[in-house]
Amino acid sequence: MLVREILEDCQKGFAEVALMLGSSVASAEVYTMFEDLQFHNNIVTFLAEGGTHIHMSMAEIREARFIYRINDMGLPSYSVWFMDKDGQPALRVYLRKSEKEETNQPRHDLFMSLKDKYGETVRLGA
Repeated sequence: MLVREILEDCQKGFAEVALMLGSSVASAEVYTMFEDLQFHNNIVTFLAEGGTHIHMSMAEIREARFIYRINDMGLPSYSVWFMDKDGQPALRVYLRKSEKEETNQPRHDLFMSLKDKYGETVRLGA
């Protein structure tokens, strides 16, 4: 499944991430290391320290978007958005800037290589 392949490719070097779930009414952010993903059938579970976890049905994802921007502070912003059938973000994965400056360039290079590999928008599912 392509969603799993994208997640596993991201896992190779994203390290510190913010996972964001949201709707038009509410949102939640989980800061975690992108190390512990568990796959079972069509479900991926993102585990965070302290027992927090998020489940996502990969079968319901219709599109993935690799988004690179320069934010309001002039810093690069990297994210992968997983969109549902209505074109709404089901889960957003934001790559966080590392405190270790030497790790930021390799993470930038990984993100850009994934964007080159998959394109900015990846159509998935039905």
